[in-house]
Amino acid sequence: MHNHNSISSVSATCASAQSTYTPETTHLPVELREAVDAALQECFDKIYCSDELLGNKLTQLRGPLDSLSKRHGLLLEDAIAHAFAAAGDRYEVSTQVSLVVSKEAMALVESNQIDKLDDLNLPVGGSHGKRVIIDILAFDHTTGDLHVISVKRGGGAQGGQAARDARKDLTAAGLMLKNLMLRKGLPVLSVKKVLIDWYGRSGIVARKTVTRETVDAYFGLPIAETVEVMSAYMKSGIAERMVPRLLAAIGNNCRQADTDGQVENTGSLPEVRAEASAETADVRPSLAECLSVLPLRRQGRQMQSVGA
Repeated sequence: MHNHNSISSVSATCASAQSTYTPETTHLPVELREAVDAALQECFDKIYCSDELLGNKLTQLRGPLDSLSKRHGLLLEDAIAHAFAAAGDRYEVSTQVSLVVSKEAMALVESNQIDKLDDLNLPVGGSHGKRVIIDILAFDHTTGDLHVISVKRGGGAQGGQAARDARKDLTAAGLMLKNLMLRKGLPVLSVKKVLIDWYGRSGIVARKTVTRETVDAYFGLPIAETVEVMSAYMKSGIAERMVPRLLAAIGNNCRQADTDGQVENTGSLPEVRAEASAETADVRPSLAECLSVLPLRRQGRQMQSVGA
């Protein structure tokens, strides 16, 4: 289930910026639209602590932009998950899946080449180990593939220990999730571990990495268009809200010319439909039911089923 925030949509942008920031978002899912609106409202409503060098006006100008770049990374995950869910009955999708990876699993990953671990699956159990958060977990009923997906915005190099940990975490989690799914009765044939490095500059070296240019071909779904429409909608909201702050920062208190116009939403996302999976004699558990045995996080974003 999703928690919806009842927040009004972004109003018209100034006419001078329409050519750059007018997105065609008619068919952007309501949940994504509301998530973007909530992020914009929170970041622009916040009063940022004034920087002594920049002064208050420039601080209030920079503050939302710094915050929104981080929020955009979270919204990328949501948009990608919704693209999977839009394929109908083919995929079951959960986000923010919390998993305790055992020390044994981490030891295997650290001491072996990744390609030698493909056929292994380790039991999930116990509370001792490292807690790993899987950004997106998608089960393909057609192929039996369980996609274990890590999403990075990739706007700048992550590098260092964080990059190495991200690669190991994804591999170790995959080893344990296959065992869990099979034990619960979900017919997982293979686990596909993939890093989506959206802008391609995260600095993380994974066995399989896709970017916004290659993500559609890898999954066979129109994921990139969903994400880009969401990003365009977010850009439009940022541009609109930045105008009065920019005018205040440069000391221009003149009223903006009355050239605003309503954004004409004419675009559309192609409908993605997939044939329902073939009926089976046995009743299979859902992905969410298999994952229900995993403990919830003590704080932060919780695991959700997308499109259920």
